Amino acid sequence: FSKIANVAFRDTKSKRCIINYEKNNSTKDLDMYPSPLLSGEYDYLIPEGKEHKYQVIIETNRGCPFLCTYCYWGRGGNTTKYRFHSLERVFAEIEWIASKKIQYILNADSNFGMHRRDIKIAEKLVETKLKTGYPDKFRTTWGKNTSEQIFKIAEMLHTHDLEKGITLARQSNSEEALKNVKRDNIKLEAYSDLERKFNYLQIPVYAEMIMGLPGETYKSWIDGLGSLLDSNINNQIFIYQAQVYPNTELNETSYRKKYKIKTKKIELQETHCSPKEQEWLNEYEEIIVETSTMTVDDWKKRNLFSVALMVLHSFKVGFYVINYLSNEMKIPGKDFIKFICDKANRSKHPFIYTNIIKRIEDWSNNMLKGGGRPILNTKYSDVYLDIETVIFLEISEKYKLFYNELKDLVKNLIGRDRWEENFEIINEIFMYQNLRMPKINDSNTKLTLKYNIAEYLFYLGSNKKVKLKKCENSIQSVNTKSYGTNYWEFTKKKIIWARKSDKIKNEIDYDNRILAKTKKMEKDKFDEADHLGTEEDKIKMFDKLHKFNKYDSLEIKRR
Repeated sequence: FSKIANVAFRDTKSKRCIINYEKNNSTKDLDMYPSPLLSGEYDYLIPEGKEHKYQVIIETNRGCPFLCTYCYWGRGGNTTKYRFHSLERVFAEIEWIASKKIQYILNADSNFGMHRRDIKIAEKLVETKLKTGYPDKFRTTWGKNTSEQIFKIAEMLHTHDLEKGITLARQSNSEEALKNVKRDNIKLEAYSDLERKFNYLQIPVYAEMIMGLPGETYKSWIDGLGSLLDSNINNQIFIYQAQVYPNTELNETSYRKKYKIKTKKIELQETHCSPKEQEWLNEYEEIIVETSTMTVDDWKKRNLFSVALMVLHSFKVGFYVINYLSNEMKIPGKDFIKFICDKANRSKHPFIYTNIIKRIEDWSNNMLKGGGRPILNTKYSDVYLDIETVIFLEISEKYKLFYNELKDLVKNLIGRDRWEENFEIINEIFMYQNLRMPKINDSNTKLTLKYNIAEYLFYLGSNKKVKLKKCENSIQSVNTKSYGTNYWEFTKKKIIWARKSDKIKNEIDYDNRILAKTKKMEKDKFDEADHLGTEEDKIKMFDKLHKFNKYDSLEIKRR
């Protein structure tokens, strides 16, 4: 080991720890490291003619220009400088993956889409999928600032069903917290611009937030989440505990002292993974439970608000109610969620209190005792699930009870006068809300309404404004599936696989008719563009339509 740069080892003779402080000679040419895929390292795992299901991790470059204090890349030095694998190698790996019929690629790049060449990689993925059917999905960490190129690449991948959803990793909406974690150079306007574009094309978007960053107050936290709710764009909001990793600035003693950071070491139980077979192997993660702007009690309050938000908004069980109250009653989404957290009580709302309020409180207390974040409930799954997933599954067994209690809370929130004045509409909003919720034994269900609820909610958040009006109509859930008593299958396919792609809620015939009509209009415009004289005219038409730009699929290129 003595000749290997930057390595510490125990000498066998002296029994002393020896550290070689010599720096690694970093090279920009990553191809000096052989590809385990192309070298045949994994071929023995994939025998010909046998059924297998694998996922694979690739990377096209290494490095990250940002200095986020909670991330190892943020240490600076050589990590801020990008190094690249050649496109020839990347393309060869994609072809190898397709030849082995591997469905899922996780791309380990820090900021995919920020480099000019990334669009060529996306085109290669599309070309390979069109030719072979593989890979099915390409999961990546998107760049933080370069909006136009990322939009084009994400649009292309979405068009060919390669991406389940587009990540907008905000982490926080607090300027103070972003400054403290050295993320203030990533402009929130870039996210907002991307959100509007993706929303226009109905491309699923999800925001990721980190709870417990230094400088974040309870008010700034719920205000930040509230701004995401009120944007009516994100189909998902993921909220993670702030974790402290080795070799990050967040882990330094001086940094911890500066922001009065206190942590709790909890059991590492990995979400969507089965329990480890090696019972003797104990692993832990370190989460932040206190800072100069967050007490432990404050941390518990944030947990309650955050998990309740993910259940009601991201799992959709209150999604349409939230949007109606925000749009018609001018009640912000955060106020609705906070009201439920504060006012649901054991006597009047026993189901909501027990399954949301008390459940989250017990979950927080369990972590403070060293317990892990995810939950293993073998009724619902053979893998660990996030707490919001478990709560949603419990609600899915008793929607009627849940919505009766939620109605009572809405009545208390808006007051008796507004409740009585709008009762007929509110009741139909709840009927529609229940129709869109997945059930383990689902069947196509028809609903007759007195108001244009489906039309109103379809266009809410778009440029087209539709008013609620009396208009007797029928809507029906479609393409539903019954899973019998198989909760494991229901949880995996309808919940875990569907969350990021916004496919948790049931489809309805009204939405499908409008989308089919929109696609026909786009196709007609595309056909019109196809008859234009010059290639330049065609590209202008593609750009105008947004859906068809010069970086789009090979099918358009061929035409």
